[in-house]
Amino acid sequence: MKEAPEDLIYQIALLEMMHVGPRVARKIIKCFGSAEAVIKASDSELKEIGDIGLKLIHQRGNEEYFSFAKAQLEFCNNKGASVLSYFSKAYPSRLKQCIDAPQVLYQMGHCNLNSKRMVAIVGTRNCTKYGRDVCAELVEQLEKYDVTIVSGLAYGIDACAHRNAIKNNMYNIGVVAHGLDRIYPSDHKDLANSIVQKGAILTEFPIKTNPDRENFPQRNRIVAGMVDAIVVIESAAKGGSLITARLGNDYNRDVFAVPGTLMSEHSKGCNYLIKSNQAQLFESVADIALSLGWKKPDKELVSVQQELIFDLNDNERKIAVFLGKETKTMDEISVEMKIQISELSTMLLMMELNGVIKQLPGKKYQIA
Repeated sequence: MKEAPEDLIYQIALLEMMHVGPRVARKIIKCFGSAEAVIKASDSELKEIGDIGLKLIHQRGNEEYFSFAKAQLEFCNNKGASVLSYFSKAYPSRLKQCIDAPQVLYQMGHCNLNSKRMVAIVGTRNCTKYGRDVCAELVEQLEKYDVTIVSGLAYGIDACAHRNAIKNNMYNIGVVAHGLDRIYPSDHKDLANSIVQKGAILTEFPIKTNPDRENFPQRNRIVAGMVDAIVVIESAAKGGSLITARLGNDYNRDVFAVPGTLMSEHSKGCNYLIKSNQAQLFESVADIALSLGWKKPDKELVSVQQELIFDLNDNERKIAVFLGKETKTMDEISVEMKIQISELSTMLLMMELNGVIKQLPGKKYQIA
């Protein structure tokens, strides 16, 4: 598939000409080999693909579409933004798994859209202190797993997720429902500027696109599609976050919801997701780690081991250092430490009882 930068002009122009979904656009581009080849195809070749081909025959000579595409690239070049084709290696690989993934994405900032672990945090615009507290604790716990946070830059839970990601020095992506030439809500301009310092603002919408109501469900599919898991924190019975959750289920993503009290209007959506088995009950990051098969974070392991080793006596500390990340037999430890087996056996037992090491079959030991 052609990935040359100049083909981006033809891809953007083609999307404007056809006014069809990205799935159809990709099918046509793959058929001809590139967007440029589609637009430069003969009339007879275009007629073979039906009504869309006939539309292209009449529209491809209109320079307005190419001027529009060039304006997008010029804006991005001037602002230091990126334009990512679906065929680009930098395009979010998780999003590529979704049948309705955008053909083109516009990115302000520098962030790996294919980082190892990505979690979306979404919720109501009118969040409570409970929601903000849960969000802050969730993000802080996710930092230990080196997670990239994704949300929609809206008021409430979205903004809370972004701000806490910044506070914890985490990579952070805000997906918006308009062009990169504006920020909605306008109150979040400073927040958006902070995000791009270690993250990105991402959209499929070209410049001069307003944040119209119908754009938000489209935005939500990007949020849902580019992550491993989605956590909904507070949502009304008909909140927009429920759309993201539904999309997450459609895309086979792990969806979690934070439960709330029966009396709270802000929790009706979350409680419904759990009740209807559309989301797993979220109590802590351990739920996400278990569901996705994440191992205990290295940062946490190092911290715990350092605390345990600090309390050991000299000989016990030397044994712990000798073991490191390896497994050793009692004989190997005895030879290295120059300690008699009878004395060593007591030391190892105490270290095991204190949770520093664990015994394996064959009288082998390793750090717990």
